[in-house]
Amino acid sequence: MRHLAAAVLLFLTATACRAAGSFDFSKPTQFSPPILSEQNNLKEKITAPLLAPEKTPAKQNFAEKFFSKIVIPLRRGPLLLLPVLDSSKDLGPNYGVMPIWALRDDKRKAISSVLAPSLNYNEYLRTTLTYRHYFFPDDKQLWVIRGSWSAVVQRELFLRYNNPEFLGTQWRVNAEFRHWVNGKASFYGIGPETARGDQATFALNMTGEEFTVSMPMKRNLYLDFTHSYYQYMTAEGPVPGVPQLKDKYPGIFDTTSVAKNFMVHRLALFYDNTDHPVIPKNGTYAGISAAASRNGLASDYTYNTYTAEFKHYCNYKQQDHFVTALHGMIQDMRGHDTVPFYAMPVLGESTGLRSVGDGRYVGGGKVVFNIEERITPWRIPVLNFFSEFEFTPFLDMGQVFGTLDDIQQKQFQFGYGMAFRVVIRPQVVATADLAYGREGPNIIIHVGYPF
Repeated sequence: MRHLAAAVLLFLTATACRAAGSFDFSKPTQFSPPILSEQNNLKEKITAPLLAPEKTPAKQNFAEKFFSKIVIPLRRGPLLLLPVLDSSKDLGPNYGVMPIWALRDDKRKAISSVLAPSLNYNEYLRTTLTYRHYFFPDDKQLWVIRGSWSAVVQRELFLRYNNPEFLGTQWRVNAEFRHWVNGKASFYGIGPETARGDQATFALNMTGEEFTVSMPMKRNLYLDFTHSYYQYMTAEGPVPGVPQLKDKYPGIFDTTSVAKNFMVHRLALFYDNTDHPVIPKNGTYAGISAAASRNGLASDYTYNTYTAEFKHYCNYKQQDHFVTALHGMIQDMRGHDTVPFYAMPVLGESTGLRSVGDGRYVGGGKVVFNIEERITPWRIPVLNFFSEFEFTPFLDMGQVFGTLDDIQQKQFQFGYGMAFRVVIRPQVVATADLAYGREGPNIIIHVGYPF
């Protein structure tokens, strides 16, 4: 019942705060290429739903009634006073308050900036203060500033700039800087057969930057280059009821508790004709990439990582009511025998298997398959903007492995469930995922589609 109640409250909270434009970039940096459409009339299609309805419906639906109770109308835009409640397998419930001020641009008929500070309390992290500021200069660009401080372990300073149409061209640019002390993940050992009882708590200190530029080649074909430099180090974790990494895996802790440097360069070639950079409903993405780190070249380890990924979106009769979304990925790291566990491929709730926590499975490689049916029964005006409500049954399957020869059908992990989402155009997606697998239920609140 606690999980069910949390799911309901979380969905209501996430619906409101994400509808105002809040984003959550608290998950580890991923290097998947961004998505861009080449349709000439895409901007018109995206911005058209942002126009306010000419008349207010005589009868309000449940969402409109809910928002009307927690919204303070201000001249620059609505201010939402929201309770925050979420839950995770590793850290348990998290309570707090988040005032969100969505600043509107009347000329663009869109949200131009969002302020979203928060004050939270968790049994293990104690009090956490967070400042968030998101800027949307136009329908594509995104600037993010975020700082967070917790009484126990958690720290963060994050800056991001993303532009999928840099200087009005088809060049894509993404730049990030992050200092992060993260105690939200756990370590269970390496390989596909680790048990729930193998769990150890730890905190990962991470500081560094990355820069990605994508160059258009031929129609829908792109060449992508990513440079990144990060320094990592493990420390004691925040959960007292779970063994510390230094106690359960002393050899691993002795190696990883010393700061290590990683300079990685990745080259990717991908095809992409999807119809939107954030909320695709049509098209296909397919890409391959190779990443390299070399000891002595500002890095402490030598390894190569090869990745192949596929996404496809099938829009039934082009009516947006039923969109079948498919995703597949295989990743293989060569030279992983000497690499710390935190730099190896991971399978968890933010990396393809929503029924388990982050960091649940670690290996020299991973294979993942996902399928969703994104059902949109209606669109309604919320805060004078049209929103799409989605109900999405999904199935996840995947496994980690040492080498490609180790992949076995019996070692695949499965997860299934239902996602409840709110889409505010042009680029905001709030989702509450209720997933279930071999180790029980999991509830995830995040922003953006999983693929």
